[in-house]
Amino acid sequence: MKSSNAITRIRRLLLSKKIVTFLICLSIASLLWMVHALNINYKYTIHVPVTFLNLPSNKVLVGELPEVLDIEIKASGLKLFFITIKNKINPVVIDFNLLKNNAKAQAYSIKNGNINLQSAINFDVEILKIRPDTLFFSSNKGRTKLLPIKANLKVDCSSGYSIVSKIVVNPAYITATGDSLDLLKMDSVYTYFLNLKDVHENFTSSIQLKKPYSSINYNLKDVQLSFNVDKLIEVSIKVPIQIMNNDAKETIKLLPNLVTIKYLVSMKEYESINTNSFKAIVNYQYIKEKRKNLPVEIIRAPSDVKITKTEPNSISYLIYK
Repeated sequence: MKSSNAITRIRRLLLSKKIVTFLICLSIASLLWMVHALNINYKYTIHVPVTFLNLPSNKVLVGELPEVLDIEIKASGLKLFFITIKNKINPVVIDFNLLKNNAKAQAYSIKNGNINLQSAINFDVEILKIRPDTLFFSSNKGRTKLLPIKANLKVDCSSGYSIVSKIVVNPAYITATGDSLDLLKMDSVYTYFLNLKDVHENFTSSIQLKKPYSSINYNLKDVQLSFNVDKLIEVSIKVPIQIMNNDAKETIKLLPNLVTIKYLVSMKEYESINTNSFKAIVNYQYIKEKRKNLPVEIIRAPSDVKITKTEPNSISYLIYK
């Protein structure tokens, strides 16, 4: 029995050593394969943001300026590994003054523009292809016009919420280039229609611009649209009623002499509004006309409040002689 147990223990020991040896050899082989794979050159396409400088001012671009270049590169597996895990690729800058152009075809070659890709990805790689590789312009001279941008949108806020700021378009103006006759018809540029529902928080988003004519090109594709939204509360305030245009020496008593104004206001603006923010009046002309009741008018109120009710709408008066 003892010899049998000893043989079993020896067999187990030898088996465990074989497994360890196998795992070590497998690890070494995997490491060697990985080192070999990372040193082999591969083809890979990266998407690089691009900025253009010094566009021809006397020519019309056919199509639109690309925002991204698709660049096919050749690099080692190790470089590609670090390029793909990089969170952000820096934009490359292309200066039209440095591009070769075919005057007859009105074409500018991007691939010959000495693109500094190394500054964008921080690695020296071989560039194989660039798409697009050429930008074409019309031989007809175009005109340029600076136009304001207007937002085309409909906003439905959630119950109890409202827009509490101006709708901001950034940038507010755009440069349009193209056919002279078409440019003369344009006095502004509109965004594509945006329909927002159940809005209950501040809004910021990019939105594309609409082109009324195919001959027109813009210096950018979209703009930033933003506005602030806040929860509304209903507030009541009592405001004294004043008599306007009282050119007589009569003593007039208004009954009542206060008006209650109910209004909606954002929670952010609530503290800044008081009695002096409003002005309520009745017109003395109606007293001269001996009307029994005088309509109450609110001629001053903060721009960021919405008046829902005034009480009373009309009042009576007494004249003391």
